[in-house]
Amino acid sequence: MSKALLIILTLFMVSGCQTTNPFSLPFLVSPEKSTKPLCVSGDISTWVEQEQRYQQAQGSAKTLMLKQAIENEQKATLAILLSQPSNTTAQLKKSIRLFEQLELNQNPECEAEQYLLVRYQYTQAVMTLQHALNNADLERKALSAERDKLKQQIEALTRIENELSR
Repeated sequence: MSKALLIILTLFMVSGCQTTNPFSLPFLVSPEKSTKPLCVSGDISTWVEQEQRYQQAQGSAKTLMLKQAIENEQKATLAILLSQPSNTTAQLKKSIRLFEQLELNQNPECEAEQYLLVRYQYTQAVMTLQHALNNADLERKALSAERDKLKQQIEALTRIENELSR
């Protein structure tokens, strides 16, 4: 009995302390989860086509395309349409929020997801550029106002100087 116990313990140690369920049968074992990553689905060519139509559309047609994307719950399409550089800052911000809701990861196997990631980064760059342009415009206006103020002061000093020299 002690020899059998010693053999069992030795086999147990050699097997790496892994036990198997003696009652498990191959047909009862659940299939292993796929290691293939979950990707955001979508058709890049359809997105590009819709984007081109949106860029060529005017006012109400653009609004209709946005409305349809919202009604059909097409977050990716809506994010792409709202990410156009000609859109307002509010639309660009909404686009960024939509891209973030898609929870994109950088898996190279997911082409649609890679496309959306690039569009997300592009939208962030457009926002940064727009912010910089707005700041530059505000600074230009402030400098212009300062210049006008200095011009008025110079004119006033010139008038005073002319009056004193008479």
